[in-house]
Amino acid sequence: MINWNDYLESLCKDYAQWWNAYTLTDVVGQQRIEQKRSPLLLDFIVQTVQSAKEERSASQEQVERLDVLAGLRKYAQEHVLLVGRPGSGKSTALLRLLLEEAERPLPQPLPDAERGVLAPPSLAGKGVGGLGQIPILVELRYYQTSILDLIRDFLKRHCLLLDTATIEQLLFDGQFLLLVDGINELPSEKARQDLYKFRQDNQKTTPMIFTTRDLGVGGDLGITKKLEMQPLTAEQMQQFVRAYLPAQGEQMLQNLGDRLREFGETPLLLFMLCLLFVETGDIPPNLGLLFRELTQRYKNELKPNVPVKGVSRDHWSWLLQHLAFNMTKGDKLTELNVAILKSKAEEVLTQLLKDEGFNPPRDQASESLKDLLNHDLIQLAANDQIEFRHQLIQEYYTAECLLKLLPSLSDDSLQREYLNYLKWTEPLKLMLELVDDRALAVRVVNLALKVDYQLGAKLAGAAKPELQQQTVDLIPGLKIPLLFKICLLGLTKSEKAISHLNPLLEDENSSVRDSAASALGEIKSEAAIPGLIKLLEHENSSVRYSAASALGEIKSEAAIPGLINLLEHENFDVRYRAASALGEIKSEAAIPGLINLLEHENSSVRYRAASALGQIKSEQAILGLIKLLEHENSSVRYRAASALGQIKSEQAILGLIKLLEHENSDVRYRAASALGEIKSEQAIPGLINLLEHENFDVRYSAASALGEIKSEAAIPGLINLLEHENFDVRYSAAS
Repeated sequence: MINWNDYLESLCKDYAQWWNAYTLTDVVGQQRIEQKRSPLLLDFIVQTVQSAKEERSASQEQVERLDVLAGLRKYAQEHVLLVGRPGSGKSTALLRLLLEEAERPLPQPLPDAERGVLAPPSLAGKGVGGLGQIPILVELRYYQTSILDLIRDFLKRHCLLLDTATIEQLLFDGQFLLLVDGINELPSEKARQDLYKFRQDNQKTTPMIFTTRDLGVGGDLGITKKLEMQPLTAEQMQQFVRAYLPAQGEQMLQNLGDRLREFGETPLLLFMLCLLFVETGDIPPNLGLLFRELTQRYKNELKPNVPVKGVSRDHWSWLLQHLAFNMTKGDKLTELNVAILKSKAEEVLTQLLKDEGFNPPRDQASESLKDLLNHDLIQLAANDQIEFRHQLIQEYYTAECLLKLLPSLSDDSLQREYLNYLKWTEPLKLMLELVDDRALAVRVVNLALKVDYQLGAKLAGAAKPELQQQTVDLIPGLKIPLLFKICLLGLTKSEKAISHLNPLLEDENSSVRDSAASALGEIKSEAAIPGLIKLLEHENSSVRYSAASALGEIKSEAAIPGLINLLEHENFDVRYRAASALGEIKSEAAIPGLINLLEHENSSVRYRAASALGQIKSEQAILGLIKLLEHENSSVRYRAASALGQIKSEQAILGLIKLLEHENSDVRYRAASALGEIKSEQAIPGLINLLEHENFDVRYSAASALGEIKSEAAIPGLINLLEHENFDVRYSAAS
């Protein structure tokens, strides 16, 4: 008999403590702020990733935006890959999902006479999230022998010892929900092949969620459904800063200005920036210097009276740089280690200290490793392995080591051993942010362009701002097609590229204008606005589309009049994109034009107009949106309900209550969510009915809405459901 209770209790204990460590604090008084347990999730949004073959036409656009946990639950059964930038919250989302699933009450086990064990009922095919599967975190950075061994080791660490045969049987029976973290952190090609085969063998029985930072590293394992972590919005970033720094938040936001988006689109970097600002009151010019200042201040502020048994604190950065570099270097040119055995780490430091004349080197290495672990600069992980607290930190220390090594590297060695491999891309970018020598920066970018044009463009934009003119100027001189050159200029994300792109906005070739507009949208600089506004009147619809899209990315109020004019353009795609851009800018001046589009003949245009009005949160739009609640297209109804929830309009309550019985589950889900945001007591009977809906997302949304309403009128109905035959319904009611 398998006792799952001890395992789940261990997860709840360990990860609840982990979560508490990540809640926001008032850094002035270091007092915990009372709030929901999801302060760092910041209502993260994911977006489905379109195939490269899909057209960008509004009528073809099938992009879906979801709350991160809802998206993962929705697609786990068919397997889903969560993609996101370093520090965007992928692993945090998995850990939150692990904790939520572990906290759910277990269903009554069904006896398995053949195996003589008790196992939760198999509910494969009905979706995930409270349907009885046992959640297991599979951390690929600890891979040594097999995926099955990673599962066994995780169960063992949480009070459950199962043999491989039992684990395979449970996988076959669909009893597990696997949360597989870090495809890009797999140490070797052999490990990738093992993971690929494991997924193929268990695809039909076991729901799985995977994460990766880059589809180019480790691939996508053949997973068709992909969700991409979306950058934090300006409002989310501002909310985070004000909550974390109640006394200094406004000053920090003023100092950041337009650079808030550059630093703050990922929560980890925004968190680090807040930590540094409270100490220094200053904002570093780039990410590399942010890491450097933070790590130096951390080392300097460690209590001087705490005894150190290994080498002195002055050598700690040097040791960490060497350790990080060797982990990134791996055992083969194509391999990367994000975690290594403690014994291996001791060997690396022993050799370093021996080469530098420290005696006795092994004892010094062993004691130094203990010092670094005691002061949280690195951590001891599963199976006696050492790791940095985040891969970004490992990459920073690797960058510092590369910076010292760079002058001694020949051109051939730099290209062949570093620029030629994807694992060095992030450390090289961080390194260039630390390079002061103009000639050295130009040399690295020039060599990178000879290896890979896109890598060279990214590195050109990573150089310090005062060096970027020379690095970016290397791109126009390349002997490649003009359209590809424009794409590379956009990849730099550097304002120094604008002087090359602006003249192309007037090129006689509409494809060139179109591409230049898209590139300027990538750069997101206000310096590009005048030229883009001119393109809003271009005769080619595709050019207008790209210009409107770029202006939406830049979020410039100067573009509002021109975008409003496009709301009446004859081309549906142009209207769609103009409405989208105005929603991003949140322009109240656009409200009348957007309201008119609510009656447009094209359902995609109606959908986008409703979405934009929801972003603007205008009460003027309420009546038009209420009409759309009865639109024949389910997507339009869904978006109208969502917008009314954002506006929090009580006028919409009756229309939204009707949608609680809509045949489309997504519409029911969104209507319930909107009623929760409005906090309407009129909706309670309809929401209680949805607690028995067959779709998990609908049940979840209804339960959440009742929690938001906080009405005692809901209590009797919820109490009745505490004895419902379906444990999901019981869970939702209790929640």
